[in-house]
Amino acid sequence: MKVGEPRENPSELAPETTQPEMLRPGTIPGRICTRCGAQAGHDKILSSDKVVPALPDALFRLNSVIGQVWLMQLQKRTHQRYTASAGSPRPALQTGYGWRSFSTFFEPLSAIELVRLFENLLRFSNYEGYAPSRAFFLSYAPLAFEHDMYGAYIGPGVWTRPAGSQKAAQRVRSTLQRWCDWMEALVHFQVHDQHRTSSVSPELDKAVILLWPLLKQHHWSYADLLALLRTWPQTPVPFAGDEEFGGYSRNVLGLYCQRLRTLRPPGKLYGQAVAERLLRFLPSID
Repeated sequence: MKVGEPRENPSELAPETTQPEMLRPGTIPGRICTRCGAQAGHDKILSSDKVVPALPDALFRLNSVIGQVWLMQLQKRTHQRYTASAGSPRPALQTGYGWRSFSTFFEPLSAIELVRLFENLLRFSNYEGYAPSRAFFLSYAPLAFEHDMYGAYIGPGVWTRPAGSQKAAQRVRSTLQRWCDWMEALVHFQVHDQHRTSSVSPELDKAVILLWPLLKQHHWSYADLLALLRTWPQTPVPFAGDEEFGGYSRNVLGLYCQRLRTLRPPGKLYGQAVAERLLRFLPSID
């Protein structure tokens, strides 16, 4: 999916065949089987009349519901880490919990089931005006930027015959894992924005939080990210150096990096082109 492609309007789609089940806030069901929709400890199917109607849209509806449950769990955990650390250094965030929890919500899947899951979540992300769908869309955007730059995830060539089904399934799995990284960053920013108490500008906080998956992926240091932020004209950077920036990242944002500085030749960081494109995209994220 290209980020600039037209997105579906659910009002223009036939609700009896395409509209996913929308969860109300606070309704988090128990463990759900990703194949049949059964809840742990129950013999009946979850909302069988709506979530699992006649094929072909049954799996789409089911994946959409479970995706929303996973997102709500991720939001709940992030809120807990903010409220539990009032007046003390923030517990670590963006530690890979998104993918770990995603893997528990969606049981081990075969190659074709994995592909269908990805397709269904991508389809769900196109529902305009629905907050969970928008979250999936916004977190997929930087992943699409990464693939456009480096061809690392889903894109041209993945589904060709020479690629092979096993290789394609592995690519889908790595794409889903990276999607979870970006979703974890997005949820982190949204929760942080609700709890903001610092004098640093919201735009700068947003940039630091949403660029963090790139720092982890490419082994940047605090100094690397700080230098990149100083090239961004959107807002001034108030930190005197990498030590001050590192302290702020840890204590206020819950972002821990092992390196203050990285000795590297001068020039662009690996991944910097993606970061620059993402910085231009940030005004679209709220």
